[in-house]
Amino acid sequence: MSDNTQFNAPENNGSGSQPSPEPQFGVRVPSGAGPEIPAWHPEAAPSQQGDQFGQGNQFGQGNSVASAVPREDVGRGTLFALAALPIGVIIWMIIWSLGWMSSLVTFAAAFMAAKFYVVGAGTLSRKGVWVVAAVTVVTALASFVGGLWLDAVSFLGREPLAMVLNSEPWLLLGDNLAYNPEFVSGYMGDFLLALLFGALGCFFTLRQMFVATKES
Repeated sequence: MSDNTQFNAPENNGSGSQPSPEPQFGVRVPSGAGPEIPAWHPEAAPSQQGDQFGQGNQFGQGNSVASAVPREDVGRGTLFALAALPIGVIIWMIIWSLGWMSSLVTFAAAFMAAKFYVVGAGTLSRKGVWVVAAVTVVTALASFVGGLWLDAVSFLGREPLAMVLNSEPWLLLGDNLAYNPEFVSGYMGDFLLALLFGALGCFFTLRQMFVATKES
Protein backbone atom coordinates (compact mmCIF):
# COMPACT_ATOMS: atom_id res chain seq x y z
CA MET A 1 0.00 0.00 0.00
CA SER A 2 1.29 3.49 -0.84
CA ASP A 3 2.67 5.68 1.95
CA ASN A 4 0.32 8.43 0.71
CA THR A 5 -2.75 6.45 1.76
CA GLN A 6 -4.74 8.44 4.29
CA PHE A 7 -7.06 7.06 6.94
CA ASN A 8 -10.10 8.79 8.38
CA ALA A 9 -9.68 9.38 12.10
CA PRO A 10 -12.42 7.70 14.21
CA GLU A 11 -14.95 9.98 15.81
CA ASN A 12 -16.12 9.65 19.39
CA ASN A 13 -19.89 9.16 19.24
CA GLY A 14 -20.26 9.30 23.03
CA SER A 15 -21.23 5.66 23.42
CA GLY A 16 -17.84 4.73 24.87
CA SER A 17 -16.75 2.78 21.76
CA GLN A 18 -15.05 3.94 18.56
CA PRO A 19 -15.92 2.69 15.08
CA SER A 20 -13.29 0.91 13.04
CA PRO A 21 -11.10 3.20 10.89
CA GLU A 22 -12.09 3.19 7.24
CA PRO A 23 -9.09 3.69 4.96
CA GLN A 24 -9.51 5.20 1.55
CA PHE A 25 -9.06 3.53 -1.86
CA GLY A 26 -11.63 0.86 -1.05
CA VAL A 27 -9.61 -0.95 1.65
CA ARG A 28 -11.67 -1.56 4.80
CA VAL A 29 -10.92 -3.05 8.15
CA PRO A 30 -13.01 -6.19 8.87
CA SER A 31 -15.99 -5.56 11.10
CA GLY A 32 -15.34 -6.14 14.78
CA ALA A 33 -11.61 -5.54 14.42
CA GLY A 34 -11.74 -2.54 16.73
CA PRO A 35 -9.40 0.46 16.60
CA GLU A 36 -6.27 -1.73 16.58
CA ILE A 37 -4.18 -1.23 13.45
CA PRO A 38 -4.23 -4.39 11.28
CA ALA A 39 -1.00 -6.36 11.04
CA TRP A 40 -0.72 -5.78 7.29
CA HIS A 41 -0.74 -1.99 7.71
CA PRO A 42 2.68 -0.28 7.32
CA GLU A 43 2.19 1.51 10.65
CA ALA A 44 1.57 -1.69 12.58
CA ALA A 45 4.10 -2.38 15.31
CA PRO A 46 6.90 -4.80 14.35
CA SER A 47 6.00 -7.03 17.28
CA GLN A 48 2.39 -7.16 16.06
CA GLN A 49 3.57 -8.26 12.60
CA GLY A 50 5.83 -10.86 14.12
CA ASP A 51 2.98 -12.32 16.18
CA GLN A 52 0.71 -12.30 13.14
CA PHE A 53 3.09 -14.48 11.12
CA GLY A 54 4.48 -16.47 14.04
CA GLN A 55 7.98 -15.04 13.63
CA GLY A 56 8.49 -13.16 16.88
CA ASN A 57 11.87 -13.76 18.48
CA GLN A 58 12.71 -14.26 22.14
CA PHE A 59 12.94 -10.51 22.75
CA GLY A 60 9.38 -9.96 21.52
CA GLN A 61 10.47 -8.28 18.30
CA GLY A 62 8.96 -9.65 15.10
CA ASN A 63 10.85 -10.16 11.87
CA SER A 64 9.26 -9.12 8.61
CA VAL A 65 8.53 -11.77 6.04
CA ALA A 66 10.75 -10.02 3.49
CA SER A 67 13.79 -10.41 5.74
CA ALA A 68 13.48 -14.19 5.44
CA VAL A 69 14.12 -13.97 1.68
CA PRO A 70 17.86 -13.64 0.92
CA ARG A 71 18.76 -10.58 -1.10
CA GLU A 72 20.56 -11.27 -4.37
CA ASP A 73 23.85 -9.43 -4.89
CA VAL A 74 24.21 -9.63 -8.68
CA GLY A 75 27.55 -7.83 -8.85
CA ARG A 76 29.22 -10.03 -6.27
CA GLY A 77 27.67 -13.13 -7.77
CA THR A 78 28.99 -12.18 -11.22
CA LEU A 79 32.53 -11.80 -9.89
CA PHE A 80 32.32 -15.22 -8.26
CA ALA A 81 30.86 -16.80 -11.43
CA LEU A 82 33.77 -15.47 -13.51
CA ALA A 83 36.05 -17.85 -11.58
CA ALA A 84 34.60 -20.64 -13.74
CA LEU A 85 36.03 -19.03 -16.90
CA PRO A 86 39.76 -19.80 -16.44
CA ILE A 87 38.99 -23.26 -15.04
CA GLY A 88 36.91 -24.11 -18.11
CA VAL A 89 39.55 -22.78 -20.49
CA ILE A 90 42.31 -24.83 -18.85
CA ILE A 91 40.22 -28.02 -18.98
CA TRP A 92 39.42 -27.39 -22.66
CA MET A 93 43.07 -26.78 -23.54
CA ILE A 94 44.11 -30.03 -21.86
CA ILE A 95 41.51 -31.97 -23.85
CA TRP A 96 42.41 -30.03 -27.03
CA SER A 97 46.08 -30.96 -26.66
CA LEU A 98 44.98 -34.61 -26.74
CA GLY A 99 43.18 -34.02 -30.05
CA TRP A 100 39.66 -34.10 -28.63
CA MET A 101 36.71 -31.78 -28.05
CA SER A 102 34.22 -32.48 -25.29
CA SER A 103 30.82 -31.11 -24.34
CA LEU A 104 31.71 -31.82 -20.72
CA VAL A 105 33.74 -28.61 -20.64
CA THR A 106 30.77 -26.29 -21.18
CA PHE A 107 28.64 -28.46 -18.92
CA ALA A 108 31.25 -28.09 -16.17
CA ALA A 109 31.55 -24.36 -16.89
CA ALA A 110 27.80 -23.79 -16.55
CA PHE A 111 27.62 -25.91 -13.41
CA MET A 112 30.60 -24.18 -11.75
CA ALA A 113 29.40 -20.71 -12.76
CA ALA A 114 25.99 -21.39 -11.17
CA LYS A 115 27.55 -22.72 -7.98
CA PHE A 116 30.01 -19.85 -7.69
CA TYR A 117 27.25 -17.31 -8.46
CA VAL A 118 25.05 -18.59 -5.64
CA VAL A 119 28.00 -18.45 -3.23
CA GLY A 120 28.60 -14.81 -4.12
CA ALA A 121 25.03 -13.58 -4.66
CA GLY A 122 23.29 -15.58 -1.94
CA THR A 123 20.54 -16.87 -4.25
CA LEU A 124 19.79 -17.47 -7.92
CA SER A 125 17.07 -15.65 -9.86
CA ARG A 126 16.33 -15.33 -13.57
CA LYS A 127 18.77 -12.44 -13.70
CA GLY A 128 21.45 -14.66 -12.21
CA VAL A 129 20.77 -17.38 -14.79
CA TRP A 130 21.45 -14.86 -17.56
CA VAL A 131 24.77 -14.07 -15.89
CA VAL A 132 25.61 -17.79 -15.75
CA ALA A 133 24.65 -18.19 -19.41
CA ALA A 134 26.87 -15.25 -20.43
CA VAL A 135 29.82 -16.63 -18.46
CA THR A 136 29.32 -20.02 -20.10
CA VAL A 137 29.28 -18.55 -23.62
CA VAL A 138 32.39 -16.46 -22.96
CA THR A 139 34.11 -19.53 -21.52
CA ALA A 140 33.30 -21.55 -24.66
CA LEU A 141 34.67 -18.84 -26.98
CA ALA A 142 37.75 -18.23 -24.87
CA SER A 143 38.38 -21.99 -24.74
CA PHE A 144 38.47 -22.22 -28.53
CA VAL A 145 40.85 -19.26 -28.74
CA GLY A 146 42.98 -20.98 -26.11
CA GLY A 147 43.10 -24.06 -28.32
CA LEU A 148 44.33 -21.95 -31.25
CA TRP A 149 46.98 -20.39 -29.02
CA LEU A 150 48.09 -23.86 -27.97
CA ASP A 151 48.47 -24.86 -31.63
CA ALA A 152 50.54 -21.73 -32.28
CA VAL A 153 52.83 -22.58 -29.37
CA SER A 154 53.18 -26.11 -30.70
CA PHE A 155 54.02 -24.77 -34.16
CA LEU A 156 56.78 -22.65 -32.64
CA GLY A 157 58.12 -25.72 -30.86
CA ARG A 158 57.92 -24.16 -27.41
CA GLU A 159 56.53 -25.29 -24.08
CA PRO A 160 53.11 -23.76 -23.26
CA LEU A 161 54.04 -22.76 -19.71
CA ALA A 162 57.13 -20.93 -21.00
CA MET A 163 55.03 -18.93 -23.49
CA VAL A 164 52.22 -17.76 -21.20
CA LEU A 165 53.57 -14.21 -21.00
CA ASN A 166 55.16 -14.22 -24.46
CA SER A 167 53.47 -12.27 -27.25
CA GLU A 168 54.99 -14.35 -30.07
CA PRO A 169 52.16 -16.95 -30.27
CA TRP A 170 49.54 -14.19 -30.32
CA LEU A 171 51.37 -12.35 -33.13
CA LEU A 172 51.60 -15.56 -35.14
CA LEU A 173 47.94 -16.31 -34.53
CA GLY A 174 46.80 -12.80 -35.45
CA ASP A 175 48.90 -12.75 -38.61
CA ASN A 176 47.41 -16.03 -39.84
CA LEU A 177 43.86 -14.99 -39.02
CA ALA A 178 44.33 -11.76 -40.97
CA TYR A 179 46.34 -12.91 -43.99
CA ASN A 180 46.02 -16.69 -44.29
CA PRO A 181 42.64 -17.78 -45.71
CA GLU A 182 43.63 -21.44 -45.57
CA PHE A 183 44.23 -21.14 -41.85
CA VAL A 184 40.76 -19.70 -41.29
CA SER A 185 39.00 -22.26 -43.49
CA GLY A 186 40.99 -25.09 -41.90
CA TYR A 187 39.77 -24.18 -38.42
CA MET A 188 36.21 -23.31 -39.43
CA GLY A 189 35.07 -26.92 -39.11
CA ASP A 190 36.66 -27.18 -35.67
CA PHE A 191 34.98 -23.96 -34.63
CA LEU A 192 31.54 -25.21 -35.68
CA LEU A 193 32.12 -28.48 -33.86
CA ALA A 194 33.19 -26.55 -30.78
CA LEU A 195 29.96 -24.55 -30.91
CA LEU A 196 27.94 -27.75 -31.28
CA PHE A 197 29.65 -29.46 -28.35
CA GLY A 198 29.35 -26.31 -26.28
CA ALA A 199 25.60 -26.03 -26.96
CA LEU A 200 25.06 -29.69 -26.13
CA GLY A 201 27.05 -29.36 -22.94
CA CYS A 202 25.28 -26.39 -21.39
CA PHE A 203 21.79 -26.50 -22.94
CA PHE A 204 20.07 -28.79 -20.46
CA THR A 205 21.81 -27.25 -17.45
CA LEU A 206 20.81 -23.71 -18.40
CA ARG A 207 17.32 -24.84 -19.37
CA GLN A 208 16.75 -26.36 -15.94
CA MET A 209 17.92 -23.14 -14.28
CA PHE A 210 15.60 -21.00 -16.42
CA VAL A 211 12.64 -23.23 -15.58
CA ALA A 212 13.45 -23.28 -11.88
CA THR A 213 13.77 -19.49 -11.51
CA LYS A 214 11.36 -16.62 -11.91
CA GLU A 215 11.75 -13.25 -13.59
CA SER A 216 12.93 -10.56 -11.16
